[in-house]
Amino acid sequence: MFPFRRKQKSTEQTPPLNWKWRLFRRVRMLFGRVVLLFLLILVIGLIPINNNFRPATDGVEVFVSSNGVHADVIVPIQTDLINWRDTFPDESFVGNTSGATHVAVGWGDKGFYVHTPRWADLKLSTAVNALFTPSPCCLHVVMQGKPKLNKNVHSVIISKEQYARMVQIIQSCYKVDKAGKPIFIPDSAYNKRDAFCEAHGNYHCLNTCNSWVGWVMRESGIKAPLLTPLPKSVFIYLAD
Repeated sequence: MFPFRRKQKSTEQTPPLNWKWRLFRRVRMLFGRVVLLFLLILVIGLIPINNNFRPATDGVEVFVSSNGVHADVIVPIQTDLINWRDTFPDESFVGNTSGATHVAVGWGDKGFYVHTPRWADLKLSTAVNALFTPSPCCLHVVMQGKPKLNKNVHSVIISKEQYARMVQIIQSCYKVDKAGKPIFIPDSAYNKRDAFCEAHGNYHCLNTCNSWVGWVMRESGIKAPLLTPLPKSVFIYLAD
């Protein structure tokens, strides 16, 4: 039998990793951490706010919509508290809106909103700019009839006090001119019954149109998740 011989370590050094491979590994590691952090934020964001909220028996019915592209809060045009035609007058729209009973209001990235009415219109450059770079925002206003409830539209009845708070929140979001009126963006409408106006705020991947709707809900006293950046996340507690 041959005597056992201990294997000697090689004196040759392992060649250093190619710099491109090292860069790829670092980028992959950073991307993984960002994804994990984003998922953690989303999980934490599921925490409900306003747990004691109960729909009012006598109040104002408001609607929440989220179709995967844009999200809106939809309220009656005229109540004892406000007539939204005073804020969004008929001359702000291309067509005749006299038959409308409700107004939908949404907030979002100006470039994304104005240039992406449908998924088919979405461009990669528009999405990247909206999600990852600071950019101006706007409000989208649509005069319409009473919405029909479906998978993209839910409703809840809130008290008059809660609706008054909602009105104040919406009014605080649009920029105004010297006369205190919203500053409308010319030649930006999707159709004859909608319009865009300049708005405050910064849009990014954790502060989306759904985030804005969720914020309006929470500040108005409606039960909603702590964070609602993803499409339809505003609906999570509306069915309770």
